[in-house]
Amino acid sequence: MKLEGITGIIFDLGGTLYKPVSDMCSLTRDFLSDTGHGESKDFPDADILAATKEPDEWLTNYMMENDVDIHWKPELEHWIEYDRRLLTALGVKDHEDVVQDYQREWDRFHEIASHELMEGCKEGLEELKSRGFKLGIASNRFTDPTHHLKASGIHHLFDAVEYTNVPDYRKPSPYMLVTVAAAFDMNPHKCAYVGNIVEYDVEAATRAGMIPVLLTWYDPHEEEKISSDTVVIEHIKDLKEIL
Repeated sequence: MKLEGITGIIFDLGGTLYKPVSDMCSLTRDFLSDTGHGESKDFPDADILAATKEPDEWLTNYMMENDVDIHWKPELEHWIEYDRRLLTALGVKDHEDVVQDYQREWDRFHEIASHELMEGCKEGLEELKSRGFKLGIASNRFTDPTHHLKASGIHHLFDAVEYTNVPDYRKPSPYMLVTVAAAFDMNPHKCAYVGNIVEYDVEAATRAGMIPVLLTWYDPHEEEKISSDTVVIEHIKDLKEIL
């Protein structure tokens, strides 16, 4: 399938350009097992993910009720409350010290975590840039990714970088994608958006009037969720074949 008339390409980050940094389920499971709150088998991924629903809703409601800024990010007190609700949902009782320890575990993880580009990603981006495409970033995250892009040697390739994890701005809202297109001084219909999650990335691209491109190298099962016209590729390098 050839994409005609596309002159701008916007990318997600985690699971698209970068390998995922953390496995929340594994970290939580190992922590609870190591601190004597059960064995690893007691905390399957499905249960841990289900337990995030209530704290996720609490954090979303907090942001909406307080009308936070687009680049707002949680402070330690917010993460402590999030952790408290998560651990409660997982059946941990009398857990104030456990909450503090769990947050410290996350802090230690982020101190040593590395952000690794997908193999061949930099070369693919450089080729697209050399062919005259405008490139951008639109990512659901609380922190500015600029320093990661610079550390990876790819920041100079992008004409616009947008990020937020605040409701009504984050994907699947088209807000960031349209904002990047405006920075390109380009009609959104001339842009493609590349991401790895149908619920957020494909939906945001569709709402923005862009061509959705699903990248499946990280999770091939996402392709099964497609319900609209979506281009599917396995690797960034595949873009040069269809553009």
